[in-house]
Amino acid sequence: MAQPLAALLVEDVERDAELIVRELRRGGFDPTWERVESKAAMAEALSRRRWDVVLSDYSLPAFSGPAALALVKERALDLPFVIVSGTVGEEVAVAAMRAGAHDFLAKGRLARLAPVIERELAEAALRAERRAMQEQLIISERMASLGTLAAGVAHEINNPLAVVLANLDFALDGCAEAERTVALREAREAAERVRLIVRDLKILSRPTEEARGPVDVRRVLDATVRMAHNEIRHRAELVRVDADVPLVDASEARLGQVFLNLIINAAQAIPVGSARSHTIRVETSTDARGDVVIEVSDTGGGIDEAHRAHVFEPFFTTKPVGVGTGLGLSICHRIVAALGGTLSFVSAPGEGTTFRTTLPASRDAAPAASPRASVEPAGSARGRVLVVDDEPALGRLVSRMLEAEHDVTVVARARDALTRLEGEAFDVVLCDLMMPEMTGMDLVEHLRAHAPDLADRVVLMTGGAFTERAREFLAAVSNQRLEKPFDAATARALVRAFVR
Repeated sequence: MAQPLAALLVEDVERDAELIVRELRRGGFDPTWERVESKAAMAEALSRRRWDVVLSDYSLPAFSGPAALALVKERALDLPFVIVSGTVGEEVAVAAMRAGAHDFLAKGRLARLAPVIERELAEAALRAERRAMQEQLIISERMASLGTLAAGVAHEINNPLAVVLANLDFALDGCAEAERTVALREAREAAERVRLIVRDLKILSRPTEEARGPVDVRRVLDATVRMAHNEIRHRAELVRVDADVPLVDASEARLGQVFLNLIINAAQAIPVGSARSHTIRVETSTDARGDVVIEVSDTGGGIDEAHRAHVFEPFFTTKPVGVGTGLGLSICHRIVAALGGTLSFVSAPGEGTTFRTTLPASRDAAPAASPRASVEPAGSARGRVLVVDDEPALGRLVSRMLEAEHDVTVVARARDALTRLEGEAFDVVLCDLMMPEMTGMDLVEHLRAHAPDLADRVVLMTGGAFTERAREFLAAVSNQRLEKPFDAATARALVRAFVR
């Protein structure tokens, strides 16, 4: 049975393309193919679908093999790239291979084409498998780091939760109005602490790699320090020195993993019970090149000279058995290098250690604005809002947030929402992402097929994307979202944007 093959041909001569396709069929492939002969056409083809192989002529009137290869590398696509040409010599072929082409064939000698593609497809599959294993190893190490903090995080949640419950009981117990106001204010402040802890956990525990984008390292450091607070507080005083630094092109989860590992290592280099005589210093700055620098320093025992050459080696550790995996710094080094940065350290026995992470600044000047930044004064047009959430208490809460400015309808099932939308007009739909039976994703996809304009007016309320489908869905759609828990001001500002 012929092997399916999606082949993108960079070729300006149709006859030559047909000869290549005929050779693919003779070699046991069933090719689905497309011919392009310009950068714009190739870029569009790469964006439209997934390809198994690129077969490119070296020289075209308005394009070239090296330019086509550069476009593939620019998009970080790991797919076989084979140059098939009859116009160049051995030196050019060698140069193309050094630039990243996987092989080079003459148009008059295509007998090797099928074996070459079989070999490169097999090697690409091995590379993909190796990347998947490395990704799983990185995630496992991240989860191991979070696991060491589990008891401390539980403590950090239980303390403010106790404040919330006690103050709410006090407020419900018939106290004076002034006392009730104070109790409710304290309860809200404690609940905000819990919200921040949950948000930090979401940042650091994402189970798959997220797309890279502009990231504020100080925000990630804030989350990391909160997570490691209980590990630090019994060993050292924390000193933060935060300068204004540019954004970096990264993922929050990956950076969080690096910073968490460095901070935990710094804490574990200091004995418990010495908090008043030791410090852990976390500092951000920019160097002379404009790169972002993050330093984590401790006043622990330092690293022996005999161990320094092995610090970034996998499975090397000086910690006791059962403490750490020996993979942390090796993985951190790999993560930072993949982001185009460097990870280094200086240390002296008895004087402590400083780990220095350097990352190139992002080309994007500023982070995306949050919904709160677009708050408008009350008094805009009154609209109709449909709230869809299977948690009745949350539906009632959102209704109370919005009902002073808008007419709010609440339903508990997405199917009930569809019924209402068929016969009534709403300015905006606030819909929970994860629900039984029919999810918010199903609702958006149904509307996308039957009422595209309305689908764009669905705001997704989510407490986290816990399934692969949910993560892929959120990455693919442009719908605005409300991250739970959210406050009234954020919800009102978002709804106002839809009501004009």
